[in-house]
Amino acid sequence: MTRRPSWLAQLPLLVGLVVLWLALWGHIDAISVVTGIAFAVLVVQVFRLPPVELSSRFHLGWTIVLIGRFLFWVMRASFQVAWYAVRPKPAPVSSIIAVRMRTNSDWLLTLAAEMNILVPGSVVVDVDRMRGVLYLHVLAAGDDDEVESARRFAFRIEESLVRALGSHEDIHRINRDRAEQGRRPIIVSRAQRRYDAEREAERRRQQQEWEEAQ
Repeated sequence: MTRRPSWLAQLPLLVGLVVLWLALWGHIDAISVVTGIAFAVLVVQVFRLPPVELSSRFHLGWTIVLIGRFLFWVMRASFQVAWYAVRPKPAPVSSIIAVRMRTNSDWLLTLAAEMNILVPGSVVVDVDRMRGVLYLHVLAAGDDDEVESARRFAFRIEESLVRALGSHEDIHRINRDRAEQGRRPIIVSRAQRRYDAEREAERRRQQQEWEEAQ
């Protein structure tokens, strides 16, 4: 029997629906708040959705950095798109690229998709949730170098989100990928080193069990 998600697990969805309801009304008063809560509860009860699993980690400093970087990215991209529109040259070549995220969190995948949409010059045209792949329509991606630059920017968004909101598992996945490329980890804290050591011990145990079973 499928276990029903708790109200606490559904809280982010409820809050989001209430905010959406208030935005549609255009003002905040007692009636709109009450009807918004009733609307959110009705939607959650009628349309069963999987719970939004949030990370148990939140870093205020990196969240402030994330907001600052996001505002900078939006302003920089806005000027770039405006320049493409007025420069005396043909329009840049666009491409659809696939970017496989390194985390397996639906929460972070959704945030990464939203940030890529909000930064001018890129649009998410599809999401492969099972494989964690974002398909982006990117402006000015006519050659391999520009495509790789767009893919690195999508990874930069992911890393900024993981620094601020990612779990130890998300950080572990990012650090492992960067280590394979000879790059420094994004976060090296005592708690993260302890988690990495536990993951490595578990990996060795599973490998030993597999070898003994052969």
